[in-house]
Amino acid sequence: MSPKPPIVSIVACLMPEMGIGFQGKLPWRLKQEMTYFRQVTTGTFTEGKQNAVIMGRKTWESIPPKYRPLPGRVNVVVSRQHPAELALDTSSSNPANKSSIWLSNSLTKCLELLPQQMPNLERIYVIGGGEIYAQSSNWCDYMLVTEIQHEDPAQKPTMDTFLNTSTIQDLFQRDDGLGNFVPPNVTLPEEPHIRENGYCYKFALYKRRGEPK
Repeated sequence: MSPKPPIVSIVACLMPEMGIGFQGKLPWRLKQEMTYFRQVTTGTFTEGKQNAVIMGRKTWESIPPKYRPLPGRVNVVVSRQHPAELALDTSSSNPANKSSIWLSNSLTKCLELLPQQMPNLERIYVIGGGEIYAQSSNWCDYMLVTEIQHEDPAQKPTMDTFLNTSTIQDLFQRDDGLGNFVPPNVTLPEEPHIRENGYCYKFALYKRRGEPK
């Protein structure tokens, strides 16, 4: 039996409250952060493997139509409106860019069934939104957190969606092994902090306390 693929939450947060959005959107546009997200979620350590990205319906709909399904990845959209625990959407998948769309009505069942349906799966990335992050916290082995600060506190954006900081502190601890954890195609900055569009941010790895499940 193949080992269970790691489940990794990947999220950009306004610190220290871990705000992740306002009115269903991100209040920032950070080019280097977007490149990092794409490289991490598409990159693999083993040739022939592929990653899955799991998201809720609102996150799926927030992606511009011309960019979905996200190329080079298995796209999984979770919504209570979907009729099956996990089903391939053959009408919307795009073999040309090595992407596919799967629909699920249960995050728990989806995480259980994905490795069975996709034997070449290397990692499962949880990419939002707030409800999906909260539901997946007990399943995730790792978190990749982009920790964001506004350089001018007076211009700090308003947020209305947050991660549960106490839950994260209880379940995860910071880990210094980011360079070894991300796939080899990922370009990490030479300096830990990146400054862009009035924000200062860094990429961080959180590891589940104790051994990953």
